[in-house]
Amino acid sequence: MKVHGLIMSPNVRKVIVALNAKGIAFENIQVFPGTHTPEFLKISPRGMIPAFEDGDFAFSDSAVIMEYLEEKFPETSLMPSGPKNRALSRWFTEYGGSVVFPPCGTIFTQLMANPYYFKRPTDQAAVDDAITEKLPPILDYLESHVPDTGFLFGELGVADISLLSPFINAEYGGYEIDAAKWPQMAAYYQRGKAHPAFMSTLIEEDKLRQAIMAQAS
Repeated sequence: MKVHGLIMSPNVRKVIVALNAKGIAFENIQVFPGTHTPEFLKISPRGMIPAFEDGDFAFSDSAVIMEYLEEKFPETSLMPSGPKNRALSRWFTEYGGSVVFPPCGTIFTQLMANPYYFKRPTDQAAVDDAITEKLPPILDYLESHVPDTGFLFGELGVADISLLSPFINAEYGGYEIDAAKWPQMAAYYQRGKAHPAFMSTLIEEDKLRQAIMAQAS
C-alpha cells in the first residue's frame, strides 16, 4: 500500500496514523501540495493529497481512504460499536475536517509554511483572527466533549485522529492550547500525541520539518 502526500499535511497524517493504529505496512511517497503531474492526477484527479494505492486500485480523499481501511481491515477497528456512537464518531470526524482544520491550517500556513517554505510574508491579521476569534469557540465546544482519560470512545479512533491532527500543524506554527482555559482539551491533545500510532508518525515528519527549516535558515 502507498500513501501519496506530504507527511506534515493534516489529511495525510490522518491516514498514516490510521494505518499505524491498525498495524498495516505502507510506503509514504512524499508529494507536495499543488502537484499536478500527469502521473499524480491519474490517482488524484483533483490533485489533492493524500492519494492512496492498494495494488492496482487507486483513489484519493482522506475520509474515503480511512473508510476503506476500516472496511478492509475491520479486525482492528477505529470506529465504536453501535449506531449512535458510530454517528457521533462520523460527526466528530467531519467537525475535525470542516471546522477545526481551517483555523489551524491558517496558523500553520502563515507562521511556518509561508516564512520557511514558500518565502512569503505572514498575514498576521489572519493569524490573530484564527487564534482569538475562530479557535476559542471550537475549543469551548470540544472541552465539553472530550473525556478525562483515554479517547472519545475508549481507544484511539478515527474521530480522535481527525480532531487532533490539525492541532499538530497549529503547534508547528507556535500555537499551544491554553491548559488554564481548556484543561480537558489540552490533556486530550497530549494523550493523542503520546499514542504510539501518532508518535511513530510524528518522529518521521519531524525529520522533514527540521529539513525544511534548516534549508530556510
